[in-house]
Amino acid sequence: MKVFKIPYDTKNEEKIFGGYLSLRQVIYLMLCCSLLGIFAVPINIIFKMLIISILGFFFLLCAFFKVRELNFDKFFFYWLKFLVRKKKFIYERC
Repeated sequence: MKVFKIPYDTKNEEKIFGGYLSLRQVIYLMLCCSLLGIFAVPINIIFKMLIISILGFFFLLCAFFKVRELNFDKFFFYWLKFLVRKKKFIYERC
């Protein structure tokens, strides 16, 4: 029995929805559309529109924007990890 090596493309996502969208993108688009449920909450309309626009823009960035060939959501989580990690400064002046 012959054994063949299977090439794995780990740099690109599989586009499984119509050949255009990956599962990650579809999940972020669903989160963006689910923000319309905020209209059922009895608060001021200006506050609702502000929440929808900020979070909707963030979810759309996570779905489609890339920073130097790195998806925005991964870039954002790396940035958050950098902010909250314990930083060790070796060469401090006393």
